[in-house]
Amino acid sequence: MVARRTGISRGVVRRFALTLPEAVERSHFDQPDFRVRNKIFATLPHDRLLVCLRTTPVNLAVLVQADPDTFRDAWRSRWVAVRLDRVRQSVLRDLLEDAWRLVAPKRLVAARTSAPR
Repeated sequence: MVARRTGISRGVVRRFALTLPEAVERSHFDQPDFRVRNKIFATLPHDRLLVCLRTTPVNLAVLVQADPDTFRDAWRSRWVAVRLDRVRQSVLRDLLEDAWRLVAPKRLVAARTSAPR
């Protein structure tokens, strides 16, 4: 029997995103987004079951191949759409941090890496 996953709310996505250093919530195209120093690393699109996260083409390919029902290419192999009703919180948290690391300044990333958690 496969365990049913309960959906992750947009509030949980916000909470996870805003715990990252210097992350702020803004908006573009009437959609909430999350930024670090004005660079977007995550968006909450109009489809309330999705979050879109910055990624690399390699990571996108691995995610989509592993679970195409949960992950899909959201934009030019640089953004992954993640279904909130299918992803585990721990995976979402890791993907948000990865997205943040892709756009955050190197010194900020280095400070987070060296800081105890």
